[in-house]
Amino acid sequence: MSADSTAEPAIVFGTREKPAASREVGLGALAFAIDSVALRTLTWRGVEVVRAISWPVRDSNWITLPQEIKSEAFDEANGAAVYALEFTAVDGLLECSLRIEAKAEGSVHAELEMKAVEDFRTNRAGFTVLHPVNGVAGEPLSIVHSDGRVEESAFPYLISPGQPAFDIAGLSHKVETASVKIDFHGEVFEMEDQRNWSDASYKTYCPPLVHPFTYSIRKGESRCQRISIELSGQQPGSVGSDSAAGVGISEIDEIFPALGLSVEEGWIGAESSSDAILDCGASHLQVRFGPEVNEGFLAKAAALGRQIGAEIDLELVMPGDVAAGEFLAAAAESARGAGLEPSRVIAIPEPYMHSYQPSGPWPSGNSPRDVVAAAREAFPDCRIGGGALTNFTELNRCRLDADACEFISHGITAIVHVSDDRSVVESLESFPSIFRSAKALGGRMPYRLGLVSIGMRSNPYGDSVAPNPDGIRQTMAMHDPRHSSLFGAAWAVGALAATEGNSVNAISLGSPAGPFSLTSEKQPMPRPDLDDLLEAEVIPLYHVFRFAAGLGESARYSVNGLPQGVVAFAAASRYGEIKCAVANLGSISATAEFSDFGTRACVLGRNTFGDAVRRPNWVGESLAKSDGRIALEPFETGFVELGA
Repeated sequence: MSADSTAEPAIVFGTREKPAASREVGLGALAFAIDSVALRTLTWRGVEVVRAISWPVRDSNWITLPQEIKSEAFDEANGAAVYALEFTAVDGLLECSLRIEAKAEGSVHAELEMKAVEDFRTNRAGFTVLHPVNGVAGEPLSIVHSDGRVEESAFPYLISPGQPAFDIAGLSHKVETASVKIDFHGEVFEMEDQRNWSDASYKTYCPPLVHPFTYSIRKGESRCQRISIELSGQQPGSVGSDSAAGVGISEIDEIFPALGLSVEEGWIGAESSSDAILDCGASHLQVRFGPEVNEGFLAKAAALGRQIGAEIDLELVMPGDVAAGEFLAAAAESARGAGLEPSRVIAIPEPYMHSYQPSGPWPSGNSPRDVVAAAREAFPDCRIGGGALTNFTELNRCRLDADACEFISHGITAIVHVSDDRSVVESLESFPSIFRSAKALGGRMPYRLGLVSIGMRSNPYGDSVAPNPDGIRQTMAMHDPRHSSLFGAAWAVGALAATEGNSVNAISLGSPAGPFSLTSEKQPMPRPDLDDLLEAEVIPLYHVFRFAAGLGESARYSVNGLPQGVVAFAAASRYGEIKCAVANLGSISATAEFSDFGTRACVLGRNTFGDAVRRPNWVGESLAKSDGRIALEPFETGFVELGA
């Protein structure tokens, strides 16, 4: 069963949309998967050497446009495979022809021709190559430039804010024992560090960003690009088994992060929050507002904070062209008038809710650095933060003054560039790099993440987030169907697991209402199965949130010995037992074997979905004595108590 299986019920993915069928290809030592969107997970003797080759067509908001497939063919014989695809984009304005040929001796050749039927404006159209992070970060890289010069460089270890490689005609590097040589033709390519946007890859793309973002392919114009990959190298050492494994748990010198809720106008509820939200255990509310403040919203946020017993973190979006002190003094007065007593404040000028290249040009008016002193004056009893209210990208490109701030923050979304299930799972591989890089910028300051979600809260790279009325897998969409599914719960376990070893003090995984709600309230897109369930109160992610919130700021435990594709986090509860959440993010069934001494467990999965969404305390009511063997289908989550 694959992560993109069309046979899975909607409760797993939140949608009945059929993803592109993926074909698994094995040619001796060479293997990959391919569909109409990308060639993925290219491996040589079991080592992933290329994460993907794709051919996206994007509009002026960087949103990937859907294809209309005209023909598709695949042929495999005599140690070679050929994939051919004819498609159009933008209602036929761009006609595209793709051919990929792979051979068992270790070669992949791809050619793409694009012809404009009418003038076509785009931010990017053509090949991109994704290089994996594992086994690559920090390793040597040889770059061939368009004039034939060879530059010896390296893949960045910490996330690069700008392009680590320019003017690329060829690349050579190693991944473990595999040697990789890639040649590019038909366009000048460059590389960016996609970990900025939570993609677990470095991306080589065209055209270079020194060109205008939006450019035209003129009527009748054709563009042809070619990529050639040559692979060599011996078989690496043995890798871990996919079968059941014995799980080991050991205490580490680290505290589990506090769990918070992200709140802005419309994200609390029509009248008051549900009992489920009041009992979710959130330690803090991240309350965001801007110049057009709604006093009624602030009063509701203050009331919710008091009911939950949560601290208030204010996230202020201020105009870029007004005096910082004037706006922040008024914001402080509005907060006091509504009964909000914040513990922390971060203020970002509205122009910096958008993204800029590290070299600029930057907006005129207030910068994030400029407003820190004004925020401290307006909120003298609060800790003042720095960073970004969007993604790590914007923090990395507009770096804070670590000496002037008292905490660092940013958000994460998983669907900036791609939205398929495999890529969303892979995004979790980038999280440790993001956390390490943020801590390197923030030094010893507390690290308090904003909203970490699959969907996109705001779009720093265009005018708006993508509409998603049909509830499909859509890049840059605020409403993502997987948020309300088993997939969303398992992904959240992966996000929390990735914080281990990275000194994350706080994290938000959802909101009381709105597009990132932890409850089952209706959304403006269909949610098959969930919307049809009478008396549904919460979504699967709620149970991960509530379980993790009960461990916030407790002693953390490291979990090892998990089967491949399985992730977990663990910490001590207030009653002394160790609690662990374990999720299967892989494509096959897996079993995690815990010691059966005093083990209680339950599984949030296909068979328990209906009960779980109807009962906010489902985990506590369902934990039962277990033999320690936690069997999980893909995207199921187990909750375990040890020593109870």
